Amino acid sequence: MQSLCLILTRFCLSAWVGAAVIFVINGVQDVTFQPFDSLVRDQLITLHFPIYYTVGWVLLAGAFLGSLGIRSKQLLPRWKSNLVLGLVILTLAISLIDYFWIYQPLESMITPPGSPRPAQFRGYHQASKYVNSLNILLTFVAAILINLPVLRQSATIQNASVPDVE
Repeated sequence: MQSLCLILTRFCLSAWVGAAVIFVINGVQDVTFQPFDSLVRDQLITLHFPIYYTVGWVLLAGAFLGSLGIRSKQLLPRWKSNLVLGLVILTLAISLIDYFWIYQPLESMITPPGSPRPAQFRGYHQASKYVNSLNILLTFVAAILINLPVLRQSATIQNASVPDVE
């Protein structure tokens, strides 16, 4: 069961880092593509970002569940599994804060699409960039930690636990 949880955690964290990076690259290209006017750009934002958050939450929830299942000392050291779990919880919390306190106000500022942006838009947009960058960075760190090779116990430690029979 722990091996399955390790696979789930590795997959979900790695998939979220890859998906988030691809989304950011495509999203930046969409909103900076000159032939698109502000109406189209606003529509793309309101179309793409709910998917971004949904995919993120599904993958981070999977990573959370998987990381709960690897907390015994059999596959990973306890400190490592606790650190990964802590990073996953932190990224989930940051993602929820970002959605409710940054993205939703931003979305309301561009609704209806093409409307003039209020003065607060720039500040929220900057906050969104920094918070999402931090979130992807923390997920990347967790993905690196969980994807490092699992060290097997040495043969001397394993043999020490087996009593000699003479």
